[in-house]
Parts: sequence; structure tokens; C-alpha cells
Amino acid sequence: MTLLVAVLTSVYLINNGISYREVIVGLCLLAGLRVALAGRQGLKLGLLFLVATFGLGYRTMSITPSVPLHPSELVVVALFGLLIVQQAIDREFKFVVWLPTWLILLAPFCLLGWRTLFSGNVRWEFMFLEFKNFLMFVPLLLVASVALGEKRAWRSVLLAFYLVGVWVAAMGLVEYIFPEVKALLPGFVSDPVPRQTGEGFERAAFSFWGTSDAVYVCVLALPMSVAFWHWWSASWTRVLNLLLVVMMLGGVYISGHRNAWLMITVQFFTLLLIKKQYLMCGAILIVFLLAFQFLPSAAKDRIYSGAELLSGQPLRYDTSGQKRWDRALTALNDSLEEPLGRGWAAAGWVHNDYLQVAENLGLAAGVLFLGSFIFTLQRLWFRLRAVSPLEAQRISGTALLLSFMSAGMILATEAALVLPQLILPIWFTWACVEIWLRQTRVTRPIRNDDTYSTIGAIANLQLRDDRARYVRGG
Repeated sequence: MTLLVAVLTSVYLINNGISYREVIVGLCLLAGLRVALAGRQGLKLGLLFLVATFGLGYRTMSITPSVPLHPSELVVVALFGLLIVQQAIDREFKFVVWLPTWLILLAPFCLLGWRTLFSGNVRWEFMFLEFKNFLMFVPLLLVASVALGEKRAWRSVLLAFYLVGVWVAAMGLVEYIFPEVKALLPGFVSDPVPRQTGEGFERAAFSFWGTSDAVYVCVLALPMSVAFWHWWSASWTRVLNLLLVVMMLGGVYISGHRNAWLMITVQFFTLLLIKKQYLMCGAILIVFLLAFQFLPSAAKDRIYSGAELLSGQPLRYDTSGQKRWDRALTALNDSLEEPLGRGWAAAGWVHNDYLQVAENLGLAAGVLFLGSFIFTLQRLWFRLRAVSPLEAQRISGTALLLSFMSAGMILATEAALVLPQLILPIWFTWACVEIWLRQTRVTRPIRNDDTYSTIGAIANLQLRDDRARYVRGG
């Protein structure tokens, strides 16, 4: 059988050549086989593979001309199916099905969004695509809650997320500095020539990923460096960590996304505030202001145009930014005029997902969605300030806080809900935050005053020995 598969594969490649589709399909088949043969560890390996697919960008496979599917979606669905199968055939495998309250409250609005299917002007394919992207949070959360039920799984999953961000930034930098790479990878790098903005800033194309929006994966993954700084404290690992951080910062800079620049700045100063480094925070702010004078004039003008956009002033040369501002105002007005919503995908690409949900599903749904993010962020902030989480949990929680803040800013400034390659990294971050909050929800001292046992883990059937090893950090 193996020989037959090899022969058929060879014949296909000789006749059709090799492209990214063949590579993706082959990797998915190999990963699926490995996950299926891994038993109970399959969900953990599958979650790692899911995170790896965040680096694929716009590479999709079309079911119909109007309904493309991203490999990340297929992996989520496959892992959810594996979870159901394991639950059915393994009597010792049990898991608690739980969903955040805000998601349960949003469910009726998601269903009501279909009421305009036959009366609206939006084709059902577009309605299905946006509904599907929103719905993906549910199976992703359930799979991740089981895969991250053990402490050791957190490190490997967050490391995978971090390395995906490094990969995206590295490919963007390579294309930006050496556009000739197109000749070496013609099937993977399409048009690496930088794009010039109205201010004259040369933006990287990130053609390997599909668009400069790839940098949002870097923004979400960058805070994981905080956790690795504590988890791997050897000198060479910390030097490597710093080099990778510099690489991702370089990727964020050449992307030209002003909101990404702002997110990185907010992450940095929030980390200093969490660490209570107030004097250093002020000193570095002064250094930033001084260093601003040495930036290229195109970068300065790009920052100035962003400030003008935030203030609502007419932009001198940034027409795209002005269009986004106008779309947001239009969506807000439409939400107030039709508070019950206009149905899935009716808003188009607002570039503000809170307003997009409000226009599509109703004003109450938009307020609930925004309030859910703020409430979750508040819970995460106050949980970190509590004394109960273990030190390892506090470190991972700090990284998730910085990443989750950026996720909320992406939702407020981009059209993430319309594309799975944009929304799934955000859903992954949000799912990790919800799981972390659940795992640190109730604590109690057991032996020493500084030792705590985490109650309320996701997997119900944890043995006492496993729990003891978790407390001891084993």
C-alpha cells in the first residue's frame, strides 16, 4: 500500500508539478496521521499543528468559487471531531463542556442574523462565511480546554505560537531585503516588491503570507517572549530570545501598520507597569521621544497621519485611513437606525469588528461583544494582581494579558471577522485567556503559606498524583 501511494504521488507530481497546495495537503495528511495515532496525546499535538497553520496566510482551498476554506478551519473541525470520537470510545476520557457566559448570550443574536437570508441583498455564501468565522471560536475553545488541561502543555503551545510569529516576521524581512527570493520560491513568494504609502513609507508586502496583515500574528505572538524569558533562563536562550524579539519588531516596523506600532508600544509600557518599573517607564518614554527625532521622515509622516486619523481630522494623503473612518461612522449610524441588525455580512468590511457585529446582528449584540472583551480583560488584569496564581501561571497570564490587549485593538481597527486567517489567531488568544481564567479561578493553600493548588481544571478526571505534580511544578 505504501509503495502504491508513493507511485501515485510521484506520477501526480511529475504531471502537475508541485505548488503550495500539494505541500499543504501533504503536511496535513502527515500531521493528521500522527495525531490519529497519538491516542490521548492527539489533541495536544493537533493544537500545535493548528497554531502552525496560522503561518499559512491566505492559502485556502475552495469548496465552491464563493466558499474558500482555510487549512486552520479544517484542522479545528478535525480536532473537534477527534474530541467527540475519543469521548465516545474511551470511557475513561471525560471532559467538561463549558462556554463563557458572553458567548451563550450572543448565540441567539447569531441565529437571528440569518433572518434576512431570503429578504436581504446579501448572498448566502457571504453570510455563511462570516457566520462560520464567528462560530469557529466554539470548537477551538473546547479543543484547547482539553489540550491545555495540563501545565506542561502551556509551554509547548505558547512556544509554537511564538515561533509562528518569528517565522512570519522572518519571511517578511527576507522578502523586504532580498526581493530576489521570488526566483528561488516562485510558488510561495508572489510579489515581494514593497508598496509605497502616501507618506512615502516603503511597506513590506509579506507576499508569502498574502498581505502585510500578517504582522498581526507577530503582534499577538510577541508577548510570549516574556514567558520564555522566565521559563528558559540560560544565557544563550535569553540572547536568542532577544534576537527573535528584534526580528519580530523589525517585521512590525516594515509592515507600516500604524495600529501595530501602537499595539507594540502599549504592550511594552503595560509590561513595565505590571512590573512596577515606574521610573524606567518614564525614562524609556523620554528615550522614545528623543529617538523619534532620528526616524526617517516617511516614518514620521506615517505616525503624524495616524494621529490625524485618530483625531478625526481630514487626512492629507491617507485616503485609505479616511475611508476606514467613514466606514466606521456609517456602521455606527446604520446600527442606530436599525438596532435589530441587518443580518450576517450586511455591513461588509467595516474595519471595526465591534461595529460590524452591531450593524449585522444588532446594537445589543455589538455592545455585548465589546463589553465581553472589556469584562474579560478586566478579569484577567485583576486576576494577575491577586496573590493566588502560581508563579508559572502568573508568567503565562502576563503574556496572555499583553497579547489579549492587542487582540482587542485589532478587532477595533481591522476587519478580522471576515477572514479566518485573521480571526483564528485572535480566537486562539481569547480561548487561552478564558482557559487560564478558569484554571486559576479558585485556589486554596495546602501545605505551605506560599503553595497553592489550582481547583477547577478543565479535564475533570485528573488523578491526585497529577495534581500534586502540577502544584510542585513537576
